[in-house]
Amino acid sequence: MNLYFSKHIYILILIISLSFIIVNEKKRINFFFFEQNLEKLNYCYNYGIFIYDYPYDIGLNLFNIGDYIQSLAALQYLPKKCKPYFVDRDKIKFYKGPKIKLIMNGWNDINEGNIYASDQIEPIYVSYHLSNEKNLPKDYLVNIKKFSPVGCRDIKTRDNLIKFKINAYFSSCLTTTLDIDYRINEDKRTKEIILIDYRFGDYPEADKFILSLKEYNFSRVTKISHLLNINLTHIQRFKIAKNLLNKYARAKLIITTRLHGALPCLALNTPVIFINKKYDYKRFPGLYEFLNTIGINSKEIFDIKVNINEKGLVYNSKKFLEYSTKLKAKLRNI
Repeated sequence: MNLYFSKHIYILILIISLSFIIVNEKKRINFFFFEQNLEKLNYCYNYGIFIYDYPYDIGLNLFNIGDYIQSLAALQYLPKKCKPYFVDRDKIKFYKGPKIKLIMNGWNDINEGNIYASDQIEPIYVSYHLSNEKNLPKDYLVNIKKFSPVGCRDIKTRDNLIKFKINAYFSSCLTTTLDIDYRINEDKRTKEIILIDYRFGDYPEADKFILSLKEYNFSRVTKISHLLNINLTHIQRFKIAKNLLNKYARAKLIITTRLHGALPCLALNTPVIFINKKYDYKRFPGLYEFLNTIGINSKEIFDIKVNINEKGLVYNSKKFLEYSTKLKAKLRNI
């Protein structure tokens, strides 16, 4: 009787131990399905989408919802009934799931987990931004060359890759194609004015110009921040990003200091003014020219380049369309 009991206790301990190993292995390789309700999933082992676990601290336990807006831009090109795997942008080397295609758009810092994509990933390099371009590891250069030409989100990334003899070109940002899923009819546009991480009073000269736009009522504005609590789940983050895009698509005017508050507005045909607090010589070249801008130089003198029509209304340039059209054509049948 004791032997029988001991045998079953041993089997129970073994099952618990194996379950613990499996759970921890999933945490270690860090990939997840797009939805939590596994019973209702339409399984699809062909695609991945970036999520962001932030191995570095961006401050005050916050994350930037603009990253998830960039992932939603990529999601537009995947089959609509397919739930892609989550892949942590900063740990793509460690992905061990099924073989997938992964659009490599967005901000990339080359680090231990992000030297190159796992062999299980077929990377599609478009709208790719390289953050730390100096002393790039040889393994990284060999790998990225295999998947070139590389479509770069900005001119700086393009030029840096070309220095290393990588075939690269300026592709612009994938968020300029968000009209595929998020643009609405103009008759649904509201009178709402949205400030994204911009406060009246911080830059008096910019305020003076904005308040001079008599066709807009600035007495009541909606204030939004792209920095949110990092404790939100990835599902929650995607839902918030979707809701923000739907809100931006209906706004009358958006004023923002966030690049990924501004660029989606081009696709959504929502008039936008980008407040450039400090010109970013890595991220902005190529993209800055697409936007209505109020810029600050080292002497805090404002350089204002904003399109205003005969009715006194702000309107966006169409320069981005040349590149967004090419992006759509390239990714249409991935």
